[in-house]
Amino acid sequence: MRVCVVGAGPGGIVAAKVLLDGGFDVTVYDKYPQVGGIWSAGGCYDGLANQAPRRVFEFADLPNRLHYAGAADTQRYLEEYARTFGVLERVRSGTEVVSVRPVSGSWEVGVRGGEGGSYDYVVVASGAHHHPYLPELPGAFPGTVLHSNDVRAGTFAGRRVVVVGGGKSALDLATRASREAASATLVQRKVNWMIPEKFLLGTVSNKWILFNRLAEALLPRYHDPAYVRGLDRLPDGIKRAAWWLITRDTLASTGLYGLPRRLRPAHPLPFHLAHAGVMPRGYTRAVRRGSLSVRVAEVASYTPEGLRLSTGEEIPADVVVFATGHRRVFPFLDPSVETHDAAGRLRLYRGIVPPSAPGLAFVGFRQIFNNPLGMELTAHWLTAHFAGRLRTAPSPAEMEAAITARLAWQEAALPGSGGYDFGAYDIHTADELLGDLGLRPHRASNPLAEYLLPGAVAHRYRGLGRVVVRKIDSRERPAGGRC
Repeated sequence: MRVCVVGAGPGGIVAAKVLLDGGFDVTVYDKYPQVGGIWSAGGCYDGLANQAPRRVFEFADLPNRLHYAGAADTQRYLEEYARTFGVLERVRSGTEVVSVRPVSGSWEVGVRGGEGGSYDYVVVASGAHHHPYLPELPGAFPGTVLHSNDVRAGTFAGRRVVVVGGGKSALDLATRASREAASATLVQRKVNWMIPEKFLLGTVSNKWILFNRLAEALLPRYHDPAYVRGLDRLPDGIKRAAWWLITRDTLASTGLYGLPRRLRPAHPLPFHLAHAGVMPRGYTRAVRRGSLSVRVAEVASYTPEGLRLSTGEEIPADVVVFATGHRRVFPFLDPSVETHDAAGRLRLYRGIVPPSAPGLAFVGFRQIFNNPLGMELTAHWLTAHFAGRLRTAPSPAEMEAAITARLAWQEAALPGSGGYDFGAYDIHTADELLGDLGLRPHRASNPLAEYLLPGAVAHRYRGLGRVVVRKIDSRERPAGGRC
């Protein structure tokens, strides 16, 4: 059976690798000249760096020793992975997918810069960071206006720079502007939480604190009761006390305690934890030293000199950078394929498949803190799904009901997640996918390691592919199955 994978970023190459292992004939299309997606040259802003400590940004079958790596080193790792497992020869680089439409039980794929074709399955791995969102503002500004994706070397040199946004990219770029620009100002509607590289007053790597079952037990209870463990039922009083301590340690370890109260998050953790990135090195120091000014306000309009804020203050600028996120859209998909609800949220069963479009799947849109792990487990799930080998096969109506229930939970537990960001629930989402595959969720040899050591790491799941392939190969195909 032929599979088209759209995109050769982390999600695309791991999906291609796992599908090849499962016996599928795979073709990968990507518009960039090299694999890597946002990590490839020109894929995102200059200076983009990985947020992962050692042994976190990696796939199970190829260890990665990099520690908070830059984009070039991250891309080299991804290219090595693609080459090692025979994916690179399946990639058609410089070929952009422009149309995907269902035709008589198959999918017709049209491309620019190459030759498309007909496929039995399509995997969309185009990423969530390729279609910039730029707010429409009244007024006129004669200077340079950019989205964060378009920042390149030299953009800030000697100029007055204003960065708009409150996420990781905004803080990254504002910190960089504080070193390179004539003046640097960050404008954010609210102050978001940032996670330190090291917790416990800067002594312990965040992977030892965030990526284990005990940490996830402190979160609001997971939506699927089948994957709620005894530890997850900790009394709310214990959870509140734990988050009181975590909040204060986070403020201290990130350096936010050293900033004015208005420049700290207004609500205690775990509020909006799903949107937290890793605190950029040098951000709080730049604010304290005055090389970076921060305004907590909305942008009201452009002016001939820069921006006017909702407070009435005007900020002069030569360059305005909007680090305001991305639209999770798929312009190449035929309009008949429904992927979003009226509120713009993705409606995907398990965060992977749209119920009304058999043969179509998405990788990278069941986003968790350790997204490479999420992508790899998603790839195993969809390989079994395409082969008709999942433990259960819910009807489209049952899928729709499950999606509705999950989105309602996300609105309460992870507000603003857009239907795709599962935040810090790395291990719960892994358990859920393994459950569908009929595999045991526990990955360590003893309870202490299972619950206290980092579990949301790929090497815990090494060998999973061989198990999934055996399940596919050892059982009879269902009558009328597509593969």
